[in-house]
Amino acid sequence: MRRGFGEQLGLPGALGSLPLAPLAREYKELTESQLAAGLRYAGEALTVAQEASSGEAFVSVLDGVALCTPRRRRLVDEAALLSLADARPSHAPVLRLLAGIRRHDPALLRRVLLYQLLPLLRQGATGLGLDPAEAGLLAKAARTLPVLDDRRRAAAEALAPLWSRRRLRACARAVAALGPDVLRADPRLADLDARLRRLLDDCDRTLAAAAGAGPDRAEAHYLRVLSVASDDDGAVRGLVRLGTPPSGDRAPLEARPADGGRVALSWPARPGTHWRVLRDAPGHDRPVPVPGATGTASTAVDADPPVGLRVRYAAFPVRDGRPTGAPLVSDPLLVAPDAEELVLDDGPGRITARWRRPRNACTAVLTLTGPATGPGPGAATVRHSADRTGEHVFTGLEPGGYTLLLTLRHPSPDGGTVDSPGVRRTGTVHPWPRPLTALTAAPGPDGGVRFTGHGGEGSEVRLVTWPEGTAPAPGTELRTAALPAPLPWARYGDPGGATPDEAFTGLVSAVTVLGERALAGPGVRLDVPGPVGAPRAVREAGGQVRLLFDWPAGAGAVHAAWDGGELRISRSRYVREGLRLPLGPGPRHVTLRPLVPEARPDGGAAATVGVPRAPAGVDVPGEAVVRYRLLTRRRGLHRRVPYAVEVSAHGHDPDVPLPALVLVHRDTVRPRHAEDGTVLLRIDGAALAAAPLQTRELPPAPDLSRPPYALRAFLLGDGAGAVRLEEPALTTLVVR
Repeated sequence: MRRGFGEQLGLPGALGSLPLAPLAREYKELTESQLAAGLRYAGEALTVAQEASSGEAFVSVLDGVALCTPRRRRLVDEAALLSLADARPSHAPVLRLLAGIRRHDPALLRRVLLYQLLPLLRQGATGLGLDPAEAGLLAKAARTLPVLDDRRRAAAEALAPLWSRRRLRACARAVAALGPDVLRADPRLADLDARLRRLLDDCDRTLAAAAGAGPDRAEAHYLRVLSVASDDDGAVRGLVRLGTPPSGDRAPLEARPADGGRVALSWPARPGTHWRVLRDAPGHDRPVPVPGATGTASTAVDADPPVGLRVRYAAFPVRDGRPTGAPLVSDPLLVAPDAEELVLDDGPGRITARWRRPRNACTAVLTLTGPATGPGPGAATVRHSADRTGEHVFTGLEPGGYTLLLTLRHPSPDGGTVDSPGVRRTGTVHPWPRPLTALTAAPGPDGGVRFTGHGGEGSEVRLVTWPEGTAPAPGTELRTAALPAPLPWARYGDPGGATPDEAFTGLVSAVTVLGERALAGPGVRLDVPGPVGAPRAVREAGGQVRLLFDWPAGAGAVHAAWDGGELRISRSRYVREGLRLPLGPGPRHVTLRPLVPEARPDGGAAATVGVPRAPAGVDVPGEAVVRYRLLTRRRGLHRRVPYAVEVSAHGHDPDVPLPALVLVHRDTVRPRHAEDGTVLLRIDGAALAAAPLQTRELPPAPDLSRPPYALRAFLLGDGAGAVRLEEPALTTLVVR
């Protein structure tokens, strides 16, 4: 038998300190890989799930990382991890990362696994494939350790990557976020904190010495600080001050405005030298790297400089990520970007310019020249200044091509202005469609509506609907791409009538189109009731038939007609009373037509046009009746309890299946529908039709012997609405 961990000392004496930070550079990549593999912690990749759950194999982590069986314990080294990775492709990325951690520091593998295990064991996780004795001990120990919230856990996991990149100032902030209780609980973290303090104290003394030294000595001091703490802003700003050219000298780094508000950077080439470019601006806490400005190239582009500020750029020569000397520094540059999203729209005899004005821009200067086809009586140059706006209209223009130059002026700190380079666009004044002067709509002889009008010669006429209240006035200039989709059922000039599938009430507007340009035309308001939906008939006593249907949207009344009669019913009456017709016991056919609302004036405009719709028909079968009653026997002195139900069916068409009958039980309250209780008995339609009178025993149910309760039958299935269900007296259905 193998000897357990701490067998001589006892587990509590052998435990020692536990980690509260992984301190592994590869930890972020490790967590991503284990989440992708569906592992709760990386140690689950060391065992097969079936063996771990049965106890045939488990992991030991307290006395080094080992794979164990009940009779054997084998330490896991780099070679074993790589061998497992080859044997288990699904867990190979996790195992190879663990091998890299083990190669870097043998003790670090144990630390990483313990760091992941502790919060799981604190939460009571099981099935981790861990030595049971160690799992119990670790679970107890985890409850005595400080709990890391999300902020402190992120700081703990960031320490190793920050340290590996020599970002000691960020390391110090992460250690401060962990707090003194975490440092006291983890000696290695306390050692790291002490070492970090010694290094940063030395950096602070070196920065103080550089402040009173000459240029060469100061440069050496600053470079020494950055070799220790690569994110020391004080050293970076000190080197920038040293590299700033004297007033009047040409800056070695040239920064100039470029299109789109960007800044182009260039400096003398040094073959084989790598560069890192930073940007500094007033009000910024620290110089920030220019994205993409790295490598051996001597040019770069700052795609997002701060608008309206004087910025300064510094290109640092670097080796292995460390500055090797003072940077090349540019002169301050006032960022004055051009206008963005400049577009030209034409209209009859005019051009409209629209643009997006950057912040701090105070004036836009527009210069229009044209036509571009050559000199002539229409050639002209027009200049206009627009203050704090994003639009200007040039009118009185002849058809032809034009060129617009737009320059923005930005305020400068000295109270003057600085101009942007300018944006140039070309546009054309195009011919426009003729307007439609009148639009009429008339109901067709066979239903539907026909649209006719006047004007719009040589142009396409489209019929559209705009959102309520947004229809443009006739003559409004539009772009074809911005028009609503044409109504699929409405065609201008079509001699046949058209009707929409659903109800329609609103304004139909005409638009004349020529190429990419359009003019709004007049409109006509329509009232088209919707179709009668899902009509169906339910037989009632005395030859009465109740008609059920979805009320047609937009209709104020419905006209019902059948052989021998007709009836008009309003919506309010239908909702209140329903629709019942004296059709007698025989089969009938009924048509339901939604009535067109009467024409009404619309705010002084033309009257609304009502469009008729084809009727919907419903076939009413002959009368069929299903009756039932409960059969009871006396139990006790006064109580009668039901034991069977007697059901009869007559008057139905043998070729039409009957619906099923269900008997529903509910405590105290009478059931309202078939799902409002417990189904005690079900008789399908074929069984109802097979015997005109039948008796069914109620199933033995304890609830039937414990009043009060209520029973009620319902018809379910196809044709239920066409069969009348006659119920017995209410007093026979309630058992008290």
